[in-house]
Amino acid sequence: MNIKLKRVLELLVLLVITGIITISSPLNPFVNGAFTQIQNDIFDTAQSIRNGFLAYTELDGNYGPAIYEFWGLGFLPTSTHVVHFVEECIIILAGTAFLYKTAKLYTSEVFAMISAAVLTIFGWGAWTHAGAEELIFVVLALTAYHVNRQLQSGYLAHHTYLLAIDMGLIFFMQPGYVFIWIVLIVFFAIKFKVDGIDSKSYRGFYASIIEGILTVGVPMALYLWYFKNAKDFWTNVVVYNIGNMGSFADGLSIVCGTPWIILLIVLVLVIVVKAIQKEDISSLCCWLGISLVIIIVIALQGDSLASYRQLSKVVYIVPLAAVGSLLDKPLGLGSK
Repeated sequence: MNIKLKRVLELLVLLVITGIITISSPLNPFVNGAFTQIQNDIFDTAQSIRNGFLAYTELDGNYGPAIYEFWGLGFLPTSTHVVHFVEECIIILAGTAFLYKTAKLYTSEVFAMISAAVLTIFGWGAWTHAGAEELIFVVLALTAYHVNRQLQSGYLAHHTYLLAIDMGLIFFMQPGYVFIWIVLIVFFAIKFKVDGIDSKSYRGFYASIIEGILTVGVPMALYLWYFKNAKDFWTNVVVYNIGNMGSFADGLSIVCGTPWIILLIVLVLVIVVKAIQKEDISSLCCWLGISLVIIIVIALQGDSLASYRQLSKVVYIVPLAAVGSLLDKPLGLGSK
């Protein structure tokens, strides 16, 4: 098939998936949907910021400025939620696309698309009602691709740089999740050292991390300095969110209280099968460990929200793709 035609078909399928998901969205102007309390709080704060009030000093709010500014942009042209709906369609399309790209690292295009569609379409209402996690989901999906790309190909400077950007964005969205990225950076620092990459590349790894942090940190620092609310941001967002971490048992019951958790057991079985077949299982084993870290950090967040389930679904893209890889050869689809 012509490569351009294939890309067009992929985009069309992703757009269909996005359309299905957004049917349930309370932002959808064609349906009568109700916002959750968290969504109401976020939109009220974002609109107040657009009206000239200062976040964290004149307004209450425990999410980072990246959340409020993203949704606040939708209030610039109109006071309705029409632009917000467009923004939501874009982030859902991006999140689904990167789940697909991640799955495609392990399996054929057919099963990669099926994997992305299954994860996003089933229970899609939890995504469009998730509050801050709706946007965080996209960043975590991006991270999943950057991580798995390097698990398979080794150190890649631009993916390390983008991984650090993801971490910076999360810090200015909801700092409680940033520990996922800290663990990932430490993991890759150890992995690349064990892999024996040359000293120039290893120095480049740290340089890429610093560059990524500065890419997000510098403009956000200027933002907080200009509006003179850096201290309040630190107190109301960073200290508040990290200080409220710890309700692990309740959080774990939310994250693991879903049939999706079975896919981690499925991943273990796939690893065993591939090991018997003498295939490389290192990237799958690494992702299994990373998945456990992600689930633990999500469970440690202060509130036990059902939207955590939607966020944790990102880890299951690799198990689904790994199952697809076992079916590719028998079906003649050509596994990765």
